[in-house]
Order: sequence, then C-alpha cells, then structure tokens
Amino acid sequence: PILWLNGPTGSGKSAISQTIAEHCADKKKLATYFFIRGTGECSKFQHLIPSLAHQVSMFDPAVKSILIDTMRKEPDLHHKKSLSYQLDELLIKPIKATGLESSKIIIIVDALDEC
Repeated sequence: PILWLNGPTGSGKSAISQTIAEHCADKKKLATYFFIRGTGECSKFQHLIPSLAHQVSMFDPAVKSILIDTMRKEPDLHHKKSLSYQLDELLIKPIKATGLESSKIIIIVDALDEC
C-alpha cells in the first residue's frame, strides 16, 4: 500500500511525514529519506534506494547479509544500474528472501520534488 501526500508548498506535507515517522518509530520497522534542496548529497536521487536498503538491513541480519553479497557481486550497482533494478536487488529481493514481513515495514520518502 502507498499513501501519497499531495498539496501546495507550505501545506504541511513534511510536517505530516515527520509526525508519522515519529509515531511509527517504536511500533514498526521504519526507513525514511527526506530530500532537502541545496544540501548536496541529501538532494541526490541516486542515494534514495541504497539509503533505504541500508536502513532495512538494520532490521534483520539476514537482509544485511544478502545486501553484502549483492554489493560484492555488483559493487557499482548503486551507480550504474536503473532505479527499478536497484529497488528490486536492494530492497524487494532481500525482504522476500528473508521472510521479513513487508507489512511491518514503513518507508517514508519526503520532498521528492526537491531532488
């Protein structure tokens, strides 16, 4: 399931995202990425999937092990492959392979338009 917040600048989308993140931090496994305009590395889209994958790997050692193996086989995966390939290899496949309940994982991406 996806919840997409849409609205004009200044309408409180980021505040809602932050509140949800704070509320869920203790209850579920939470991975977040907040884009920030003009901050260099934090505003680059190519860091999104690897950053989320790293956070998800902290939930389960088996996920971490799969990610390490994946990165050994394809060390430049996060630079040279498409985002859909990265999503599949770094998030979807490790989660499925370990049986980590995806319904218990919340991923929040904020300010996507800032990248």
